[in-house]
Amino acid sequence: MKRFFSIVLGLILTFTTTLGHPIFAADVPLFDYDNEPMRYLENDRLKVGIDLSIGGAVTFLTDRENGGENMINSADWGRQIQLSYYSGPRPFIGPNGEQPSPGWAGLGWNPIQAGDCGNNRSRVTQFAYEGDNMMRVRCIPMQWPHTQAVSGDCEFECLYTLKGNVLLLKATIFIDRPDKTQYDACSQEMPALYTNGAWYKLVSYLGDKPFQNEPVTVVIDKNDGKGWPWVNFKVPERWAALIDDNGRGIGVYQADAVAVTAGFHGGDANKGHGGVKSGQTGYIAPLTRQILDHNITWSYEAAFVLGTIDDIRNYARHREAERGLPAWSFTDSRDGWFYGGGAKDKGWPIAGSLEIEFPAGGALIGPDTFLPIRDALTLEIEAAFDSKDGNAQEAAVTVSVQPFGPSDMTDWLGWSEGQKSVEAERRAKAETFPTVPPQTTELTVRCDGVNRVYSVPLGEVVTNHAAIKSVSLTFTAPGSAKVKRIGLK
Repeated sequence: MKRFFSIVLGLILTFTTTLGHPIFAADVPLFDYDNEPMRYLENDRLKVGIDLSIGGAVTFLTDRENGGENMINSADWGRQIQLSYYSGPRPFIGPNGEQPSPGWAGLGWNPIQAGDCGNNRSRVTQFAYEGDNMMRVRCIPMQWPHTQAVSGDCEFECLYTLKGNVLLLKATIFIDRPDKTQYDACSQEMPALYTNGAWYKLVSYLGDKPFQNEPVTVVIDKNDGKGWPWVNFKVPERWAALIDDNGRGIGVYQADAVAVTAGFHGGDANKGHGGVKSGQTGYIAPLTRQILDHNITWSYEAAFVLGTIDDIRNYARHREAERGLPAWSFTDSRDGWFYGGGAKDKGWPIAGSLEIEFPAGGALIGPDTFLPIRDALTLEIEAAFDSKDGNAQEAAVTVSVQPFGPSDMTDWLGWSEGQKSVEAERRAKAETFPTVPPQTTELTVRCDGVNRVYSVPLGEVVTNHAAIKSVSLTFTAPGSAKVKRIGLK
């Protein structure tokens, strides 16, 4: 009977593809995996398996140089290696009035790849091997906070590629929501990784001298009482790893993210052991904040590197050596920038610039990065500005530069669940690792709608700090702007 209803749902909730964007239709059936949902890629080192019965999420990943044991936890449909996205409203009510489970209501709109908290599975719509080392899967995800099989108003696509000791993922979301509200940017898992209990030790580099042979930090270890609630930290080398007692495991490298939430759930007694259905699990999710419009198509890439800490760190070192100074172009995307203070843009698609309307105090906020400060470093903003009433000749824009400070060089707890010991640890860390206030300067812009390049010498703004992690622009008077690019040189 369940199989019959899944086929009926598949005929209703399917899609065709036009110019790369999904159009939901009733005449394309779901992918038939013929009672065998697993699909694999394999090379001389790794073997990865995805489960087509739960949206093509990764449920199997092994490394021959570490005994060939499956590393991926699947105790429920919220684990695995899988895609998960967040937006408003909170709570998210389903199209037929479906209420989320109270414990998850605060997540808001949250489609995930495998299924929902009520064990309703996501549905694969396409699957194909593309050569010997690549496979592509598409699915209609489920809203995790719901138990009544509420579909995600979107489609996911994953392109998995094996390359030596690395599993590469290109993830894309195609959204088609009837709610056209432009909700505030939310933190996005890029993506979520859950390991079995043997891979419990959380390691990264927490400092301001990336790739200068500084020692790594063990964030979570055996018998340290840490792991849950999840901890949050900055990763200037853009990787974090979960390793076992042999010093081998899996690291996540995410070029776009210097923020990570991670940990181990299950307590000290369960660190070091447990299978794919055990409750204990390690967790890593690189984070960036993104606006997810009602009709957006958004992609990112991530790499899962298997081996020792040196293997993982050297992979990140090689990738980061290719990186130049940050340069954000708004030709066809927001490139990780978002808004605060009531500022909004015209929505997706982005066509040549960010067309922003802002009240006094509205802000354009850049993504977290890590950039060593140098005296000659200059911030360039190419934009055209207008005042709201059309009479002002000029306006002031506050340029805020957030230095990388002591609070960025430690792990911190993002939430407490009412545990006094957690609150005490948070207070202690705030005292030991204080935050650094932003440093600011005023930029005068012309309000005549003419595109210009404005320059801000950052060496004159940021003093006595080794690096910066973000830049923002705050508009002191109401108006509008067309921002083409922001970059550093």
